[in-house]
Amino acid sequence: MSLTSPRLIAPFATLSLAALAIASCSQQGTPTAPSSTMAGAVQPTIMEYFVTLSDPTPAPSRKTIAPRDVPPGGEPGSTPAPEGPFEPGTATTPWPPGPPPQAEPGVPMPEPPSVQLRFNLKIDPEPVRHSGTPIPIAACRDLPYTWYYDQILHDQSGIPVTFTERENFFDARFVSLSTETIALAGNGTAILHTRWCSGHAKPHYAQSRFKGKDRDGQVVTLSGPWVRLLSP
Repeated sequence: MSLTSPRLIAPFATLSLAALAIASCSQQGTPTAPSSTMAGAVQPTIMEYFVTLSDPTPAPSRKTIAPRDVPPGGEPGSTPAPEGPFEPGTATTPWPPGPPPQAEPGVPMPEPPSVQLRFNLKIDPEPVRHSGTPIPIAACRDLPYTWYYDQILHDQSGIPVTFTERENFFDARFVSLSTETIALAGNGTAILHTRWCSGHAKPHYAQSRFKGKDRDGQVVTLSGPWVRLLSP
């Protein structure tokens, strides 16, 4: 599942974003207003989005703890089946990841990250450490493992692009199709504050693929970087 909500942000004044610009279940988004002029020059436009995604893979089955296995002071009950074990901070191996599993006919498949000069798509941070901060939506209610990061998309061509689809992948499997509109101005920036939840305490990786058209009607497809989500 994917949920996206917009927020209007202040003009382009944050130093980190300025450095980036120089260096270079409903969906909707709202662009920021252009910033004020400085010495006659209009600063690039920034758009900000909040994206929530969940791992649809069923959480591990739970097993009953027999009375003889109960630690001192504990009580019989259930606990998630082990998945590893993995040391905290472990990344997916091998890296880069190998070929994705074969999907059903018609289901989107992930692709290697796009290599082009037209856009700069940065993941911050990368790799992404496990957070554990709960995500307060129904889709994540029983999925306690969480990761937070930003996807910072900057246009370097000066030609506006409108993205109308975003395909979301988790562990190389198609998870959801987001259809909010991301109107990326020429030399503008879009920041997607992204958060994932999963029921599996192990390393994961994620990817987003953006699809749309530029001002001249040319089809644009951008496969983002693979994002390493480190184990809890």
